[in-house]
This record gives sequence, structure tokens and C-alpha cells, in this order.
Amino acid sequence: MREPSTSTPTRPVASTHRSDVQGLRALAVLLVMCYHIWFSRVSGGVDVFLMLSAFFLTGSLLRAAQRGRRLNLPAHWARRFGRLIPQAALVIALTAAASWWLLPSQRWPDIIDQGRASLLYRQNWFLADSSVDYYAFNNLAASPLQHFWSLSVQGQIFILWPLLIGLAVLLWKLTARKIPLSFIAGAVFGVVFLASLSFSIRLTNADQQLAYFHTGTRLWEFALGSLLAIALPLLQKLPEVLRRYAGWAGLAVLVSCGAWLDVQGRFPGYLALVPTLAAAALIIAPAAAEKRNPAYLLSFGPLVRLGDLSYGMYLWHWPLLVITLELLGVPQLGVFSGLAIILAAIGLSWVSTRYVEQPVRSFSEQASGGFSWRPVGRQVIAAGLAVLLAAVPLAAWQQSLDHRAAIAASQSPITDNPGAAASADWQPERTALTLPLGTELDDQWQSPGVACERGPSPEDSLLAECRQSPDATRTADVVLVGDSHLQHFSVALTAAIEAEGKSWVVLHHPGCRFGSPEDAAESESCANFQSAASEYLAERKPQEVITVGTRTEPEPDEFGRTAAEREHIVSGYREVIEPLLEYGATVVALRDTPRYNFRIPDCVEKNKKDIASCDAPRSEKLAETNPLHTVTWDRELPGRLVPLDFSELLCPEGTCKAVIGNVLVYIDNEHLSRTFIKSAAEPIARGYRQALAKAADARR
Repeated sequence: MREPSTSTPTRPVASTHRSDVQGLRALAVLLVMCYHIWFSRVSGGVDVFLMLSAFFLTGSLLRAAQRGRRLNLPAHWARRFGRLIPQAALVIALTAAASWWLLPSQRWPDIIDQGRASLLYRQNWFLADSSVDYYAFNNLAASPLQHFWSLSVQGQIFILWPLLIGLAVLLWKLTARKIPLSFIAGAVFGVVFLASLSFSIRLTNADQQLAYFHTGTRLWEFALGSLLAIALPLLQKLPEVLRRYAGWAGLAVLVSCGAWLDVQGRFPGYLALVPTLAAAALIIAPAAAEKRNPAYLLSFGPLVRLGDLSYGMYLWHWPLLVITLELLGVPQLGVFSGLAIILAAIGLSWVSTRYVEQPVRSFSEQASGGFSWRPVGRQVIAAGLAVLLAAVPLAAWQQSLDHRAAIAASQSPITDNPGAAASADWQPERTALTLPLGTELDDQWQSPGVACERGPSPEDSLLAECRQSPDATRTADVVLVGDSHLQHFSVALTAAIEAEGKSWVVLHHPGCRFGSPEDAAESESCANFQSAASEYLAERKPQEVITVGTRTEPEPDEFGRTAAEREHIVSGYREVIEPLLEYGATVVALRDTPRYNFRIPDCVEKNKKDIASCDAPRSEKLAETNPLHTVTWDRELPGRLVPLDFSELLCPEGTCKAVIGNVLVYIDNEHLSRTFIKSAAEPIARGYRQALAKAADARR
């Protein structure tokens, strides 16, 4: 996050003469670490880093220009990136190695992609394109390289900012230096500040996740740092007592703002002004390390020394945190384990600064071996070698994954991976890989048919996640509506529907069980989806509606009821299907699938020699009798409610299996794999036909 310290003439003045600003760097990184580790929140410390980097960069380049020094852009870029890249490349390389050793294989492809993006300083755009929610960082799915987004933004600005300063210097010279350079530069960065802040506010309101990673929404933070560097001599002429109290207020706000600001919902719009202006107040405050000044605390010796390590501390803390959370299997760390992460990050930062950054800097600044290479050339070589250090292992890792995927693709679904179609006497080949591979689980979500665009396609935008049969025309014979537990049966069910010569539409909303008031209460979008889906069904009146009618639970509750005892009919199910039954539709009610309190693929990966340890007795996961069999509504209302239970597929002979026929049944702790569902297409189609036959018999 910081520019490594240097003894060259362009070294930021604040690093040399103001120990309190160095302490501010350390405070900012400590805030980032503490809020990440213990509070699952963003602190605003990163915003301070971005502002400070521009503060030092602008100040040093403008002072050099005023002294008549020519701005050598290639040399500047080579020097800056030659110092920043080596430590970053080391962290990327070691994080990749630790991830290969310690993290589930499902996460490997994403880590490889993020490693490459981080090396090229485009991680923020990668995360934006991947629709990553940065605020979900303290969970078992976070990437250990996700924090490189801010370094990528910073790297992009380090390319752009000297160009803007060069523009200001050019305009200054064109005016024959009659207008002060500080005035011209202030005008340039003032325009950037206003344009970027306006854009940041608009985009944050429209798409907060994209805004968080977008470089354009962060330019104003750098511009604020530049304006502060330009205006600091004037601001320091303000009354000392005013600057002192403003500094103390800024320190209090900076430390606490992560706790009371709506960072998750409104950053980096105008709310990001709070931590950045608080840091600006600390810089404007009196620099004397006297007890009455905040500089007294910020100049505390250990804190200042941590400022020298702040770049490495930021680099190391995140992968340490994410990997530790994975190993412990917890969403958040306790006090002592969190302190251990902070101490480890400090220690690793000292090592990488002492034995990587400093030797590389010495190599860049001095000729060696009798050669008289120019410093720029040595800096480019240092950065290039560091990039290779991380890029080559990443490429080799990707190649090994591609090779494994090719082997998996060559396996036979009949002899190697029959899944649900495995015969009673089937035995797998000892060398056959279990499918789907852990690295391919993200591709196992089911999206049958085509996106809804015509015919029975809903017009309501609330039903945007809609799929339909390719031949659907004016009406849909069958509508499948519900959450992901309906979706994971959809490939086989829609195939069975098409085999009966019918058209279909799938209305899907993640985490929104159709009819569930609990889900609707937790999410406004779910409530809107349920309302829109009910209106669609009432208007179109399909012949059949397929839903999930029960809900299972992953573990016992606080009252000691087992997961099996907790299985129940969706609490609002009757209310949403009564209108369907009244107009004569057949409602096919699926029984929910068993859930677990651990990820099945991870368990299988860790217990390859004892996969059965990942299984569970059916009696612990499902009620002895399908709750839907107790329903008597069909005697009260016209139409028929028909239960459809596939639990025997998932729990044959009384055991809910993690792997069946050398195929993973689940892709996580509750969602079925597409590979398994495809292998079960025949029994699923048979169950569907039997349910319809039962409904037809009931009507006679």
C-alpha cells in the first residue's frame, strides 16, 4: 500500500521529516487488519492509503519540477514498480503454493486467475467483472488474493498521475511560469476530484459492488491527496489551536468510522470523505510530537517503525487470514488467534522487506559484477524477474489442472462414472477420477433451455432469472418456480417434461423458497419475486406447477431436535398453491434434499481413502415420513397436490451418500451436482410420470 522507503532525491518529504505521518500509515494498516479480522467490516484505512500515496507522489514530483528537474516518466515508472513488484510477487507466489497445499481444489482456478490479474495490476477489474462482493470477505469462500484490488488501483494511478503532473508542468511552462505551478496543478486535480466524486456517488447508488472496485470511483481519493499536498503550506498557516483540535477529532473519527459508517452499503461514494478528510486533518495538525498534539501518539516509536513495514503488512495479512479461516473452519477469528495473524503479518513483512525489498533496491541502485547498467535497466530487470517468480508457478499450476481435466473428460460415464445409473455390482476403476472435479464445481449449476425472451416469457423484471424450453411459444404447459433446491433438479425435470411433449418455464430466485414467509421477510427481492411469480401463475394458468414443498435443515436446533425432526412443509406453502389448485392445476411438490453442516466435496477430497466417513444415516437427515404425505388439502380443494420424493436416489438403503457411482452427489453442503442429476435422468423422469399418473387417477 505504501511506496517503499528510499534514499533517492524523490523520496517523499513526509517520510523523512514527519514521523507522525509514518505512524499514520501504520495506524491505517492496523485498522484494516483489525476490522477485517474481528469485525467483518471495512475500516476506511484503504482509502487513507490511497490518499497518502498521492499526497507523497504529488509533493515529490512538483517539488522536483519547481527545482528545474526534468520529469523522466520511464525512469519514474521503472523506479516505482521496481520497488513495489518484488514483495507483491513473492506474496502471490507463496500464497499460490499455500493455496495448492491447504485450500480445497474448487478454489484453485479462481486463485490462479486472481494471481495473474494481480501481477498485471488489474485485479480490481477482475473482481468487478466477477461480481465479487468484497464485504463477504470473512467467509470460507473468500480469495486469499482478493485484497490486491487496492494495489491494482494504486498501480494504475501510479501510471496516470505522473502524466497529469506532466500536463500541469507543461501548462506552467506554456504560461512562461507566470502562473504558479501549484495553482495549475491544483486546477487539474480539482477537476479530477469533482468529476470522480460525482461519478463515484452515481455509480455507488446504481451498482455498489462495481463502484467499490472501479478505478474511476477512486480517482477523487488520490486527487484529494494531491490537493492536500499542494495546499498544505497554506493550510499550515491556520491557527495552531484550530489545527490541533481538528487533528484530535480526525484521529477519533478515523479509528471509529468503520464501526458506525454504512461502509457496506455506501462506499466509496461521498461517505469515503469521512476517513480521508479525517486523515487530512491529522496531516494538517501541528507536527511537533508534543502531548497536546495527535502527532505525539502517531510518532510513537514502534508505530513509526511499523510504518516502514506497512506495505508488507497489508500484503501478508489477508492470505494469512483467509487460509487460517479455512483451516479452522470458522467464519471469524477470536481475540488471540486474530492477534497471532497480526503478529505473523508484521513478522513476514519484516522478513520480506529486509530480504527482498532492500536487496532488490540495492541491486537497482548500484552496478554489480563489473557491469555499468543504467538504474532504469536494473529496475526493469528486478521487476521482470519478480513477475516471473510468480507467473511461472501459476502457469505450471494451470497446466496441471488442464491435464487433469483432460483425463477426466476421457473417462467413460458407463464404466468410470455411472453415478445414479451404477448397477448393484458395479466397481470403479482404481485410477478413475471422481467427477465432477473440485476445480469444475462452479460449472455444475444448472440452467436448462434458453433465457426467457418470447412466448410465455414473464414481462415482469422481477422474474428476470427465467429459463424456458427452446420451443415455447404462446403458453407454457409447466412452470417450475422456486429457489436453488428446485434449480438443481431442473435439467432432468425439464428433459422429462419435454419428453412428454410439453413446454416449460423455470422461474428461479436464489435463496427464495416459493411460499416461504421467512425467506420473504429476510429479503425484499425475495418478497417481490414471490409476489410477481404468483401473479404470473394466476395470469397464465399453466397445467402443471412444480415447486419444492418441504424444507430440510443441516443440523439439530438449540432445543435438541435433530435435522430429521426439523424437516417440515414450507410454512406458507398452502397459501401460494391454493389458488393454483382452485383453477385446476396439478401441483407437483418436491421433497427437499438433505443438507449438511460441512461441504461434501471438501470432505471427500480430505478423506479419499474413507469416503464413507462423509455419508450420513438417512434417519438423521430426513423425517421418517415425507411431510407432504400428511397433507389433506386435496380432499378440501379441487385439483390435486402430488408429492414427488427423490430421497431414495440420494439416500439408498438408508444412507445419504456423498459419492454415488464415482460421482459427487453435492457441489457444496446442500446443492446437487449437475453430473449426478444427469446420471439420474431416467429415475427422475419415471418419478415425474408416476406423479402425473397419480394425479390423473385422483381426478377420476
